[in-house]
Amino acid sequence: MQKELTTADILIEKLNLAPHAEGGYFRRYYQSSKYIIKDDNTKCRAGSAIYYLLKQGQFSAWHSIMSDEIWHYYKGGLLEIYEIKKDGSLNYHKLGDSLIYNNASYSAVIESGSIFAAKIIDGEYVLTGCSLHPEFSYDDFILYKKDEMLLKYPKYSDIINMFY
Repeated sequence: MQKELTTADILIEKLNLAPHAEGGYFRRYYQSSKYIIKDDNTKCRAGSAIYYLLKQGQFSAWHSIMSDEIWHYYKGGLLEIYEIKKDGSLNYHKLGDSLIYNNASYSAVIESGSIFAAKIIDGEYVLTGCSLHPEFSYDDFILYKKDEMLLKYPKYSDIINMFY
């Protein structure tokens, strides 16, 4: 007997999403046709955007990028994004339908250089979009190990451990 597809499985198939290194599924669907020169004098596209989906039990692992990232809520449950800013302060963003979830927002901005992770706190899946300016590049992507995070931010150990 064939397993019944979940809404998340259907979205993964319909949007042609692939597994992401940090967890979940994604597909880049936009790259700007314009180019800019970054601070380090390298040339890159002005922006890019992806679909990003997490299923219950998956998470976006602690990572940082050197672009501002705007998360957009599209469908599903409630996602919480934990952001450790460059100054060491901790910020929470709840991404979801604000008509259903108190204190949820339809978008969240993660500052360039912040270290962040995300997980579902309600629902079976969450479909989001992420827009980056300048474009996403794996050259600017750092995925953090547990020991690195605990050494650098011991006061956030309870939160850090939720993602390992």
